[in-house]
Amino acid sequence: MKKLLFLCLLFAAAASFAADPFELPKNTTVINRDDSGKTWALNGMLESALPASKKLLKESILKKGYRFQYEIPVDEKGEKQVILSFVKDKETLIVMLWSEDGKKTFFSYGMTK
Repeated sequence: MKKLLFLCLLFAAAASFAADPFELPKNTTVINRDDSGKTWALNGMLESALPASKKLLKESILKKGYRFQYEIPVDEKGEKQVILSFVKDKETLIVMLWSEDGKKTFFSYGMTK
């Protein structure tokens, strides 16, 4: 019984560390997760153009109590690649979005504490 309780607690602790800091939009395809803290925590794709994907992600992040901080266009007009920054308490959430064909948007996020 003690072993079962220990395993349940261990699983719950691991799940809390692996949980996303915001709810991913329903049409998200997760490409990769990395909990090492050395690179992006998640890489994903949305089946929508960059403006619509940016809106979906931004709304989802704001619902979790983050405050929008910055939008940094990476290309000349911010039409193909953009970086968003959000803050909550002492955490900073960085989200990079980019589109190659205008129909799909890829994104990655990472956290600093």
